[in-house]
Amino acid sequence: MRKISSLILLPSLLLAANEPAKTPDLYQKVKSLSPQESMKTIQVPKGYKLQLVASEPMISEPVDCVWDANGDMYVIEMKTYMQDADATGQFDKTSRVMKLTDTNGDGTMDKSTVFADGLMLPRMILPLDDRILICETNTLDIYSYRDTNGDGKSDEKKIWAKGGARGGNLEHQPSGLVWNLDNWICMTKSGDAFKVDDGKVVKQNRGFINTQWGLDHDDDGHIASGFSGAEKSFQFFQTPTIYGMPSYPNELEKDFNTVWPIDDIPDTQGGRRRLRENNTLNHMTAACGHGVYRGELMPEFYGNYLVAEPVGRLIRMAKVDQSQGFRQLQNVYPKSEFIRSTDANFRPVNLKTGPDGALYIVDMYRGIIQEGNWTKKGSYLRGIIDQYGFAKNKQMGRIYRLVPEDFQAKFTRPEMLKKDSTALIPYLDHKNGWMRSTARKILILRNDKSITPALMKALTQAKSTQGKIEILWTLEGLKSLDAKFVIPLIHSSDARLASNALRVSEPWLQASHKQVLAAYQHILDKPSSSILLGQAFLSMKKFGPGHISGPYLQKIAEKYKNDKVLKHHLAQWDRDKAAHKKRMDQINALKGKGPVFEKIMKAGETHYKTLCFACHGSEGQGTPMAGTNITLAPPLKASPRVLGNKDKLIKITLHGLMGPVDGKTYPGAMESLAAHNDKYLSQVLTYIRNSWGNTAEMINEKEVKSTRKRNRKRNKPWTLEELKKK
Repeated sequence: MRKISSLILLPSLLLAANEPAKTPDLYQKVKSLSPQESMKTIQVPKGYKLQLVASEPMISEPVDCVWDANGDMYVIEMKTYMQDADATGQFDKTSRVMKLTDTNGDGTMDKSTVFADGLMLPRMILPLDDRILICETNTLDIYSYRDTNGDGKSDEKKIWAKGGARGGNLEHQPSGLVWNLDNWICMTKSGDAFKVDDGKVVKQNRGFINTQWGLDHDDDGHIASGFSGAEKSFQFFQTPTIYGMPSYPNELEKDFNTVWPIDDIPDTQGGRRRLRENNTLNHMTAACGHGVYRGELMPEFYGNYLVAEPVGRLIRMAKVDQSQGFRQLQNVYPKSEFIRSTDANFRPVNLKTGPDGALYIVDMYRGIIQEGNWTKKGSYLRGIIDQYGFAKNKQMGRIYRLVPEDFQAKFTRPEMLKKDSTALIPYLDHKNGWMRSTARKILILRNDKSITPALMKALTQAKSTQGKIEILWTLEGLKSLDAKFVIPLIHSSDARLASNALRVSEPWLQASHKQVLAAYQHILDKPSSSILLGQAFLSMKKFGPGHISGPYLQKIAEKYKNDKVLKHHLAQWDRDKAAHKKRMDQINALKGKGPVFEKIMKAGETHYKTLCFACHGSEGQGTPMAGTNITLAPPLKASPRVLGNKDKLIKITLHGLMGPVDGKTYPGAMESLAAHNDKYLSQVLTYIRNSWGNTAEMINEKEVKSTRKRNRKRNKPWTLEELKKK
């Protein structure tokens, strides 16, 4: 789904000379098809086939699917999402989570129950043991739901983690809840992560993942995510996010974000600039549903990254190339796509590896895929929606799985919740990543430390490196590791295992444990693999005590500055230090203007970097729109709208803006930010009025409140012509 993130002054392309002709037959091009008809329009690679797992009426408006440890599927349904172009009733509490079961193992769901009902656009879901975590829109409160009597319906609801209210457009709110390799549960649009420690939920900042819809991880704990608002297909995949958010030059191969769809429906929020002459999408603009394939059914795809592009009706597969010393993503199907369709309603929004090893595709299957802030009357996109009749296509949805063409096997449910802890240990060395991750999660949630000796023995006997790594992190999650066991692993000839041993030893590094410090010294003194050198650098930089880390990092930088991997970490370190200095200079400058102003500016900066920078740029100059000579949004630096009349600026912020700005048209309408409270808006507006060389009077909460009250009946964006008359 389209997630353009913008603060102010982002006008839409108006229907004018480029307005498509009103043809009575346009709806025939986009009318809905049956699942069987739609599958015929979907291209998959030779040697593979799609199978229908579930569809309407069993499910409708699906946006995500997950499995519990027994193998039952849970599907999030956003039943009120964009039921018309005006988003009527969008926040009604009628959405739900469905529980689906495949009773005979043929891959088709044949039993369903409404597990949780009366929800407001549920957006995050994570099975624990027999509990299912669910978080809805407009809140950060996460609840656990449990079915205590076995009827398939939850009858117990308890708060699991309290986060409070969350405002803002629903497409800019957190998603995810992914239990990563390091046993931290992470989500998007937040730095907060959760961990179950001796049965208690703890929260910690582990790095802000500023992405939108979709989150996954690979075998090493690198995340798969992107930011469609900035037209970024993938980001933050170089290191686990606890070590920062590096972005390397050329981490995506040249023209990676050019897409190759086969439909010709021009319903992109970016307007004509994002279309070829034949109406096909020319650039990634709605990246979402990120995944990493970790199943055993198709080993040739193992470890490849995936992203859905629902506006282009396609799915991109990327392989990870590390030959240059960093991770570069490359299109597995150059000038083509992994999966694509001519069906106008094929809207893939999530991609998952299932317990059977297949790749699952959540197809929301609908007409409108952009939220109401970008489908206002008068916008380019609204014109396309109305002319083609897209609003008619709703309350459908399909889930497919991709399998080898000759695949016929029946799947045996894992039923992990019924097995004792010892019986789960072999799953930690399973070829399917879902099996490994789920077994590790269940063992940690049980908190049964009596299996520690068996786990340690299993680590020495595991057949695969990944199995040893999974067992190591299971022991970490059970708090059953000691330095005596871990330090020999740091010296392993297996660089991946040694690197993960370094990671689990980080608490001892923080405590200046002598034997751990000796292991770091050994890595510095003796020839080590590039992978291990890189991890030693990252761990020491993040967790090393100050009196030790400084000299160590200096020595490793001097000795290994030309190392294939380390040189990229060092270059990023230099960029980080320059950015930190710039940040500190800004903070010191603010101190001369008083503590109140400084506090407001810090808060405003956080809001801006969370929401606005994607289109307006980190320096307020607008984010370049790839392949064009314009930016995604007008510049805020030196903008007369930003520095001028406060009331007009607040109006734009509350209701949005459309139409030309300074004689230029931009690729989308500025969204309304009315869902954010007065304090939030006053902070971010004060920030943009006093950054990048801008200097202007602060905007306070009362001013925002007053303007909001006076214009409370307005329900459409402003134009600059209107504002000139005010």
